[in-house]
Amino acid sequence: MKLSQDSQIPGISEKQTSTVVGGWSVAVARTLAALGYDGDSLFRSAGIDLSRKQDTDTRFSSDNTRKLWALALTQTGQEHIGLLVANYVCPTTFHALGFSLWASSSLLAALQRMVRFEVLLNDGCHLRLNQHSDNRYSFTMQIRQSDNQPLVAAEGVDYFLAAVVKMFRDMSDSSFAPLEVNLQRPPPANPEIWKDYFRCPVNFEAPDNCLLFSGEPLQSPLPTGNPLLAEQNDKLVEDYLQRLQMADLLGQVRSTLINLMPLGLTTLEDVAAELNMVPRTLQYKLSQHGTTIQTLRDSIRQELAQQYLQFSRKSITEIAYSLGFSDPAHLNRAFKRWTGETPTAFRTRHL
Repeated sequence: MKLSQDSQIPGISEKQTSTVVGGWSVAVARTLAALGYDGDSLFRSAGIDLSRKQDTDTRFSSDNTRKLWALALTQTGQEHIGLLVANYVCPTTFHALGFSLWASSSLLAALQRMVRFEVLLNDGCHLRLNQHSDNRYSFTMQIRQSDNQPLVAAEGVDYFLAAVVKMFRDMSDSSFAPLEVNLQRPPPANPEIWKDYFRCPVNFEAPDNCLLFSGEPLQSPLPTGNPLLAEQNDKLVEDYLQRLQMADLLGQVRSTLINLMPLGLTTLEDVAAELNMVPRTLQYKLSQHGTTIQTLRDSIRQELAQQYLQFSRKSITEIAYSLGFSDPAHLNRAFKRWTGETPTAFRTRHL
């Protein structure tokens, strides 16, 4: 049983989504500025917090990134907007991973790092690197879906694969090019733009999104290779991903509590069972983040109770049961502890 949309805490969505590393937004903003457009207006229209736009440590939801790609495409009329954004990619675009890539011993090692740390780049896709018998390598970007909708827009695929090629040219040789590019997107009005960018044949409506490379340039040593620097930045990436995974776990716990509360299931054991985890493991992971199931439960109850009292016509008895309280009197006592006043007084004051 799930609560209706108006009962949910802002920031928690039942719809499956994904996130992209925040450095992407800097490249988009620079592209729009170079084209003479008001990037801030488009960011606001896409629901992206402008205060986070320059923060490479943050992440943006796929819902917002898809909106921004659509708005940028409509506003600029540039069907190759993804390729244009790729031109502004630099090491900081990909957080600490960008510096790991530049310090890799070879382009092949850089591709292997992308696969290893794919979650940092965009957890709406799965990256694969396959070696073929003729010493060719295919680097595939498999897009996840939610409600039969891809979590990464076609422009986002253009951007990422083009960014890989652009970065490899910066790291090795400006003449570097794949052997072939496959894209699942429909053919654009001017496919020559894609062929000119990648400098190789580009196939549209392909079975997958893929870059095909010759093995020799991938395996050649890079002048920027620095194993010690790459290792140090790998550790920074691992620390970042640990924080990201913990934040994701907290989001899952909060969402699960919201769903279970109307059923009166609010204990550590209830949440752990729903998440297919051992209660002791969940307790330990929460303690690492400095919280407990009781703290999260009280926080959610307080936020939801205030929302219900302000914006719904539910009775206090209905609110109490929706939040998993066995008796309305328990809500009264808890609410007074949280706010210093009763639910009735709180609702009257806000009305």
